[in-house]
Amino acid sequence: MKNNKSRQQRDLIKGIMLIVKIALAAGVSWEVAKLLGSKHPYLAPLTVILSMQETVWHSAAYAFYRMIGTVFGVAVTVFIVSRLEVSGWTIGCLLLGGMLLPVILRVHKTIIHQVALTILLVFVFAHQTASYPSDRVRDTIVGAFTAIFIHMLLFPPSYVKEAGQTLNQFGFHLIQLFKRSADWVHGHCDPLEGQALKKDVADLLQELHQVQKDLQKAEKSLKLNIFSKNKQQSLKQYKHILSLLTTGYLYISNILPPFHDWTKMGTMSADEREQWTMQLKMLGEYMGNQLHQAMEKQNYSGASGRMPDLLDLSALSLQISVPSELKWYRYPLSLYQQTAQLIQELKMTRQ
Repeated sequence: MKNNKSRQQRDLIKGIMLIVKIALAAGVSWEVAKLLGSKHPYLAPLTVILSMQETVWHSAAYAFYRMIGTVFGVAVTVFIVSRLEVSGWTIGCLLLGGMLLPVILRVHKTIIHQVALTILLVFVFAHQTASYPSDRVRDTIVGAFTAIFIHMLLFPPSYVKEAGQTLNQFGFHLIQLFKRSADWVHGHCDPLEGQALKKDVADLLQELHQVQKDLQKAEKSLKLNIFSKNKQQSLKQYKHILSLLTTGYLYISNILPPFHDWTKMGTMSADEREQWTMQLKMLGEYMGNQLHQAMEKQNYSGASGRMPDLLDLSALSLQISVPSELKWYRYPLSLYQQTAQLIQELKMTRQ
């Protein structure tokens, strides 16, 4: 609850900063456009408003697409603007022809939208003022570079901290799942509790996907970010710990069905139950320690440029053993179990 509140506060601050930067960049771009002799200086702040996105990288990408679309649209329209009269049919034909080529070339859809918008406005306004096409190209470039420059220099947004919080939450829930799974095995794999664990595994998969999305967003937020050196180290560390937690998630999601089937057959001994309970608790504690160290040392590693050893396996040990008479069969048995589980899941998808 506390993390959600602090994250909402940071999102609010980022939103206010984005508004301030849009307003500042819009004013600066207007004055620069006028200084360069534009008779339509509003085109520059218009580009600022459209280009300024949540990260510098997204802003630069949109600005680039807008510039390319604008130049292409002006080039298509300027050669025929004096030969055609303004009407709905001529505008429709121009839009059809002007957008068809970018579609064939498979360019980004933002470029196609900008081509259409430019063709429409240039064709209409060029009949009223001859300077509109050149003003549109120049002012678009002015607005794009002004937006990127101000977004890059004034508190460029970073989403690394938010990604770390999402990762920490996912790790905490995964560790709790290991502990509950250990208690479940110790309690003879109760079917009702098994269903609850299965639901938690599915919910945790959604959290894993969210962590991956947040890390991708954080990575993009650091592109073209000139103040991101220390945050790059933190992001690298978060990716490292996510790899470990993902391995743990895949493990726990794969072993629950075999435990259920083993208990149902009634062949699990008391000693084996205790051994597996200890094994699961130990694995959960290990991942919990690694997650805690990663979060505690992220400031240290970011400052020094060094990574803590998150894969020190000295604390891990195998608490269980395969009976000697089954050692030769452990590989086919493992393959059999995984294949049987896959076939069962495929059958369930058809129901």
